[in-house]
Amino acid sequence: MSSSIINEGDYVLIYVDSKRSKVVKVSRGAKFESDKGTLDLGNVIGLRYGSQVHLSTGARAYLLKPLHIDLVSRFRRVTQVVYPKDSGFMIVLSGIGPGSYVLEVGVGTGYFTSFIANAVRPSGLVVGYEVRPEYAEVAVRNLAKLGLDRNVVIKVADARQGVEKLGDRLFDAVFIDMPDPWNVYLKLRDAVHPSAPVVTFLPTVNQVVKALDFLEATGCGVDARVYEILLREFEPSAQALRPRTLYTAHTGYIVFFRLI
Repeated sequence: MSSSIINEGDYVLIYVDSKRSKVVKVSRGAKFESDKGTLDLGNVIGLRYGSQVHLSTGARAYLLKPLHIDLVSRFRRVTQVVYPKDSGFMIVLSGIGPGSYVLEVGVGTGYFTSFIANAVRPSGLVVGYEVRPEYAEVAVRNLAKLGLDRNVVIKVADARQGVEKLGDRLFDAVFIDMPDPWNVYLKLRDAVHPSAPVVTFLPTVNQVVKALDFLEATGCGVDARVYEILLREFEPSAQALRPRTLYTAHTGYIVFFRLI
């Protein structure tokens, strides 16, 4: 059970306002710094999450317990990531939960991997294939920051050359984030449960068309669906509620099918 008391080594979201919030790791001698003032992080040890504190200028700040989406902001990124608006829907589509065994093709630096691992823990496992060793190395470090490395195994390998099942265990679902997923679809049959959901993220219409053409030509999947997730955020002001002027609109397309 997580503690409501802040200890040294814990992560805390220092929230001043919507433009000034940051996840920090609490340690004696470290400081949170902003244009609104500084905060000696040693002084927050022993306080409760949710406490109100004051910065060096007298400005008010809150000590919030970071959510997963806050913690991944600390990840080192060297690749494009699957945005949370897409990640959440993809996970819902897949039907995974605690105890699921999941295959991910195209780990990158582990951003989306962390959401999958968070969904399947404590007893589930994510096996990720990443062709670039430098990305895999960063992903392992990123996941270890959240204690999720125990729920993830990353293989530096090209899934186009084949996918192995985990001992006698078949995978319950598959996520793919690579430019030519059709070169992996047929390789899944020996490692994944029949009728398992396969969820692919693709940035362009051309790639979606190629994926659908392959499914129709080979008959390796049924119940094909294509989605685009659009999310509009609003300014949270009771006096002037309106959509934000700038927001992320199109990010990519989600292709879903059931493997047969």
